[in-house]
Amino acid sequence: MGIEVVKRLIALCLIVMFVGMPAQAGDNLLSDDLLNDNLLGDDLYDGGDLFADDALLEESIIVAQNKPLQLSVEHKLTLNPQASYQRTNHSTDARLSSEAPVGLWGYGALELKAIQYWQGDTNKSVTGHFSLLEVERLVLQYSLADISIKLGRFIQSWGEVEGSGVLDVINPEPSLTSSETGFTPQWLVSGSYYMPSAQVSWFVGLDPSVTELPSVVLTTSVAKEWGAKYGHTGAGSDWAIYTGYMVPNTPVRNLATAMASAKAYQLIGYSWNKAIDDDLVKFDVAYKRGLEHNLGYTGLTANNRLDTALGLELNNGDRQWNASLTAQHWLNYQASYLTSALVPVASNRTDVTYSLGVNDSFNNDEFNWSLTHIGTPDGALRALTGEIAWIPTDQWQSSLSCATMSAKSNTVYALLDGTQRLTFKAKFSY
Repeated sequence: MGIEVVKRLIALCLIVMFVGMPAQAGDNLLSDDLLNDNLLGDDLYDGGDLFADDALLEESIIVAQNKPLQLSVEHKLTLNPQASYQRTNHSTDARLSSEAPVGLWGYGALELKAIQYWQGDTNKSVTGHFSLLEVERLVLQYSLADISIKLGRFIQSWGEVEGSGVLDVINPEPSLTSSETGFTPQWLVSGSYYMPSAQVSWFVGLDPSVTELPSVVLTTSVAKEWGAKYGHTGAGSDWAIYTGYMVPNTPVRNLATAMASAKAYQLIGYSWNKAIDDDLVKFDVAYKRGLEHNLGYTGLTANNRLDTALGLELNNGDRQWNASLTAQHWLNYQASYLTSALVPVASNRTDVTYSLGVNDSFNNDEFNWSLTHIGTPDGALRALTGEIAWIPTDQWQSSLSCATMSAKSNTVYALLDGTQRLTFKAKFSY
């Protein structure tokens, strides 16, 4: 059975269930093991509990029981200050969502998304204004005793250091120049088995996303991906081991053929975190076998890479400081390695990036602000983003954010040099 047929069957089953389900449910219909599948928040490097896949928040239960349908409308406008404030993104995003019990042991969530791209938006289709209507999130989960199974389109979380690309490679993340802040949900089937201080889980990616490169043909077919995880919870510390057969979210451009390739690779990983009072130390490491790389202009070759990330969260009341350091090291590096860019550049044996951020709130959380600096130790990239948000009520929120970047011309980041963005968002929920 094809992937599209499976998607349609899942969507049809859930829509039928949502249409027929009652607005109220008994208190004993939901357990603590049900799903909390929120989308990623405004800070890309501060996912926290927004990535929790195995527990349904009490607030979500209340929403599911007392407000079976919710509508939100968000308007977004992004300008380029360097080009006389020309529009780069301009869209209206409308979403209809619902979540509720399904039977005695089940839980379902559905979110439909419609986006209209206005004049000046780089994502706008040339065939019309109304560009997108799709299922953004669709989850059906059943839990019985210590076993939980879920399927649909959702975010599957791996690792501790969010946004590092070490272990959190299941759901594609937005690029630095994108005004989006959340990972992209995928069509998945997953399961978990819970023990007193441990958990075994697995997933199968039915249709992994591979980013399209402009005017570049993808020559490889996209395979299914799968993974398994064993996690252990201790006193103030957690650790987990991972294995998987993963599809790269971003393909490699073959310099010999000017085409793209996205062959699956093998992954073995380990993650760890340690709580110290209100602070948190996080660590990820992954051995990735079979990653593709350009061997000069002769074509692609397979190599192995070791990825690591170290993260730190410091909390002082409402203020939180975040720091992360990520490294990618080619184990069988060759001097002729090239990285595809505006002008192909010689690859490094080891690439290191860092992130430093701070966020805070004031006036009883009515106002929030954040500041994040991303860069490389050698100065190849320097990026600074800032945001201030106004949330006067639970229904209304608005934000103003800015980003500026500089990069060296002889590096893979050359295209980002001089990038500036000013983004305004306003969202109303019914």
